Amino acid sequence: MGKVKALTKNGDTIEFLASPDEEPLNRGDYLLITEGKRKLLVQVIDIEYAEIPGMLEDTLRELASEALSIKHFDPYDIGSIIAEVRDSRIIIGKFRGVIEDGVLRNDVLWLPSRFNSKIERASPELLSELSRSYGRRRIVLGECMGSDIAINAEDLDGRLTIITGKKETGKSYLTKLLITSLAEYGAKIVVLDVNGEYSGLSMTKSGEESEMAEKIVVLRPGENFRISMEDAGLKTILDVLQYILLTPATSLREFTRIWGLIERAEGRVTLRKLIDGVSRASMHESVREALMSRLLSLKETEFFDDENPIKLDEVINSKRDGGIFVVDLSKSLPHARKIVVEYLLSKLSSLLRQGLIDPLFLVAEEAHLYLRETYWDDLVTRMRHIGLFPIFVTNQPDSIPETVYRQADNIFLFNFTNESDLNYISKASRVDAETAKVIAKALPPRHCLLIGKIVNDLPMVVKVREIKLKTLGETKLLFKAN
Repeated sequence: MGKVKALTKNGDTIEFLASPDEEPLNRGDYLLITEGKRKLLVQVIDIEYAEIPGMLEDTLRELASEALSIKHFDPYDIGSIIAEVRDSRIIIGKFRGVIEDGVLRNDVLWLPSRFNSKIERASPELLSELSRSYGRRRIVLGECMGSDIAINAEDLDGRLTIITGKKETGKSYLTKLLITSLAEYGAKIVVLDVNGEYSGLSMTKSGEESEMAEKIVVLRPGENFRISMEDAGLKTILDVLQYILLTPATSLREFTRIWGLIERAEGRVTLRKLIDGVSRASMHESVREALMSRLLSLKETEFFDDENPIKLDEVINSKRDGGIFVVDLSKSLPHARKIVVEYLLSKLSSLLRQGLIDPLFLVAEEAHLYLRETYWDDLVTRMRHIGLFPIFVTNQPDSIPETVYRQADNIFLFNFTNESDLNYISKASRVDAETAKVIAKALPPRHCLLIGKIVNDLPMVVKVREIKLKTLGETKLLFKAN
């Protein structure tokens, strides 16, 4: 990049002056300014025309002369030089640190010479080295600046991760790439699948059984995923009645009393015994009706089966070398979906505290559709400490509380053009607002901005690679291309 010179620095924003014939740059590319043994690392976020005094007047004069077909006599070809000056560009970049003895540092105050420094594109090898953290389980995500880029699975372990972008930009596709890679390394992942698109991972695009087939378990509530009342426990059922079925406090007290009576008398609580107990117990008729209607709602979900229930810990422990447990919620009604998730979060927390299952990842697509508000703090604080690591996937960033963004360790940001969405995402503590806003607006499909621990806090734009598995999730069209 011979015709580029450093111009100004204001805070963490650095501007370069470039000639119009300089090779094109992409948003997210990195430049290296070298002088002596030190190097300044800058990420390109935008490019603009240079503001030159008298530019408006000159342009108007040129337009007028074109209209009158006036030709200027220019024997020394000065016009070409003037045209190049007038077409000069300003490259806007963000300061990412000073490289000293091979280490990227943000605490060093140093600026290279405007005239004696050398400006060039940073090599993919250098970026890979600077963004790499300690770890040996590599996940190849795709391509960055013409070369493959990989992250460490260890940087997702124990972390809070958010994958966000507008519809049809590749969020679910990336999620599938991540979870299959994690499963290959022996991790266990529970996926809350709202659209029924993760079961296809057991097949290749050609329709053959994939290498992941033996690691995937699809659980369909009401079919092969049913639980007993005893397994759910009183606390979980009370939460379901209170927060999902909106049961009054008086009715909840009566329900707790009846549960205790059945437990003491018969030793085992079932849904049928609860319905019988409520129908026979002495209570106000309005309370009886409130409880009976809600217990029948639980029965209608077909999620509760006291005769042939599954044991969640046995299902999860059945895959010793990693597994993906897809909870298919696509056919569940909204209230049934919330009931299933309420049970899952409660049961997983209990199993993890008791050490009956290994730590695992929880993939929550469009979590606002089924996750009650009080669970957000639990997921990002308490549950993370017991071994449940959330990966939130959403196209509505404002559906996730601001506190979650501030605590996020990793963000995979796809395209957003809506200003309010970008403002919300820019509150994340691991990236400056301008980088998130400017780069996210220009990202093409299947390209994302990586932010956080996964890239050692060095933002990267990546083109997500293809995977051979059947991903499903594509929009079904009425008018298909011939």
